[in-house]
Amino acid sequence: MPDPSQFRHYQIVQDADGNNVELVRNAEQVAVLSFDTQRLEYVHCHVLLEPLANRGAFEDTCRKLQRGGHPAMARMIEYGEDEGNPFYITSNIDGESLRTYLTRLTDMPCWLAVMLACRSLETAVAVAERGDFLTDQPLENFRVVQTGPQTVQVLAADFRVLDNGTAKKRALKSGFEKQAKFLKAFLLEQAGGNVTLPDHPVPAPEFMELLGACLTNAGPGVTVAMRDLKNQLLKLSPEHLSGEIPTAQKPRALLAPLLASYQDVARGVVNLVRIQSQRLDMANPYSMRGTLTKAGRAVLIEQVPPSRVCCPQVLSADQAALKVTKKRENTALITVALVNEAEGTTCLVEEVAEGISLADLLKERRSMEVQEAYLLLAGLDTALTQLDAANLTIGKLRLEDIFLLTGLPREDARCAKLLVSKLNEWPAFNLVVRAHPSLASMAGRGTDPAVLLPQLPTKSDTLWHGAWLAALTKLLVGLESPVGVQAEPSGTARERDTVAKLLDEEIAKVFDGKPSTRGDFLARYARVIQHHDLVKPSTEPLVTADVDRIQPKPRGKTVSASKSGTRSVSAPLNRDAAPPVAGALTSGSIVASPETNSIGFAELLFRSGGGEPAPPDSPDWAKAAAGAPPTLPEHLLPADDVPQWLKTAVFIGGSMILGAFCAHLSGKALWLKKQAEIKNVPAAIAVPKQAPTPPKALPVPDDVPLTPPVETPSKGPGMSLSLPAGASGLRDQLSREPAK
Repeated sequence: MPDPSQFRHYQIVQDADGNNVELVRNAEQVAVLSFDTQRLEYVHCHVLLEPLANRGAFEDTCRKLQRGGHPAMARMIEYGEDEGNPFYITSNIDGESLRTYLTRLTDMPCWLAVMLACRSLETAVAVAERGDFLTDQPLENFRVVQTGPQTVQVLAADFRVLDNGTAKKRALKSGFEKQAKFLKAFLLEQAGGNVTLPDHPVPAPEFMELLGACLTNAGPGVTVAMRDLKNQLLKLSPEHLSGEIPTAQKPRALLAPLLASYQDVARGVVNLVRIQSQRLDMANPYSMRGTLTKAGRAVLIEQVPPSRVCCPQVLSADQAALKVTKKRENTALITVALVNEAEGTTCLVEEVAEGISLADLLKERRSMEVQEAYLLLAGLDTALTQLDAANLTIGKLRLEDIFLLTGLPREDARCAKLLVSKLNEWPAFNLVVRAHPSLASMAGRGTDPAVLLPQLPTKSDTLWHGAWLAALTKLLVGLESPVGVQAEPSGTARERDTVAKLLDEEIAKVFDGKPSTRGDFLARYARVIQHHDLVKPSTEPLVTADVDRIQPKPRGKTVSASKSGTRSVSAPLNRDAAPPVAGALTSGSIVASPETNSIGFAELLFRSGGGEPAPPDSPDWAKAAAGAPPTLPEHLLPADDVPQWLKTAVFIGGSMILGAFCAHLSGKALWLKKQAEIKNVPAAIAVPKQAPTPPKALPVPDDVPLTPPVETPSKGPGMSLSLPAGASGLRDQLSREPAK
């Protein structure tokens, strides 16, 4: 068998017979399946057969496609000329063409036909919004990919890069509305005229003809009509689907015929892994689930493609990940359990991340709030820091490669509640990423945030810079939606415009080759949140759950108010307090430092639940967390949320009671003085009708102490004189001299 051919750093993929795998061959171009040895992913290498008549127009078209990426479109990676032959490189779409798929079917369920029509229209709108780049044969350049038991996607794999008069033809031909009526009437008739959509077969040849005519007349001038047609067809779709797509009607994966069978993979790890089931997850059809024989941990098993299908750098990257991910300091990276070669097949075994992938979260939530996105980005920054320090050869992180671990199995019913809850209402979660190339990632499945970035060389030391985080944020907040997800960004129009402007500015820096760092982007993003006052203090302190009980084996940075393995009580924060320090905004750490007792901005977001009461059907972990004892010192524990007037009244009342008690013990109390006066007065005092003249005041010597006077009765009738205690000489003098 001859060695694979090489074009620059793209290796041409060969089949089992040693022939190049051709995807397209016509009078205009030849496209072959290739493997990018630098980014470790499959690509389509398009070589034009004729010299360029207008090189400037060709480069301008490719540049627009490169800068206007979309998740529903193949990414324009590179373009140019090589020895007079024009070429361009696009990312791989791992599915068969729409024409091939519909040709081999005789019929299909009506709901599947409606789904294919809606997905095709969505992709056509995405391409038309960026220019007149739809090809003359959209059914051949649109590929079908199954992403779930009942879900398929239609993605654009190729574009019109040469001006062949198609634009003028579409501008003069206004037949889209006519073809749209035909397609709509056909599906309405097959559905029986109601929205329940009976599950009876639809003839595939007629559907293919009507859909092809509709897409051929699509273009930039009819995007509104395409959206209206899609919305009308969506009304025919049932709310709930039961069962799966029949096996004969499932779209085929592009790489599946080039790889070893599942039986060969199972034999390669028969002594090390016990295969649980060969039932495949259509979102990741190249992996099987199993259990390590010795350790008993759940793992995913997939094969490493042979040298005729991929380059040797893939095996080297897997072996490097095997060494790096087992180190304790790399807890945010998914562990590679083993790389084994047996029976002529090399297999990769990775531990299952028992958590919620970011793709599943967005599929359920559709979009996040702006402050939720910051909470996730701050935790992801820690994982990316470990990924940079590991120096692993990986050039792509998809939404399917980022997991939020809560300590609960993915099949647990409580995970369903977490999927519809805000992130700041979760008890705790860790972020882990897949740091090795998987077959699904190399095949182009899933959603890559980098598709929104230009494929230009940069001087950055990392691929995960601030612009990459900005592209991810666009997907999180709903400014750009993943394939099959229709989302509206949250917040007011002013807030959306401010956030969109910030993200566009960060992405624009990549064109200049000077992307900002992740810390700078997070700092700017936090200032936008504070400016629009998107964070509101919660009325009650949030008590996080026992992370040791919920999550026995923490991985990566815990995005909660405490470190993994501890309990904590978060104090309500004052909105008028000083803003957090810059270090908390850029470090990506979510945990307050025990030395400084500072509070990071992400922790503030986690504690702030928007001032809304908790739902009545709160999860069990929320109730269990309420009784968790705090571990903070007593002087750091937050005070109860008591009104200020009540605190003042209690303080004043307590002070008065305490003062009265002390005065009573010392004998200086007012009520004690009144009782003494009452006891010293005689019970009956004879008072004459005419009282005598009172005596003159006598001078008091200086040596007489200032003590309370003691009342003594005088010798004369009705007379009394108060004398100081201890003045004995004066008393004797008064007793010898009669009163005048």
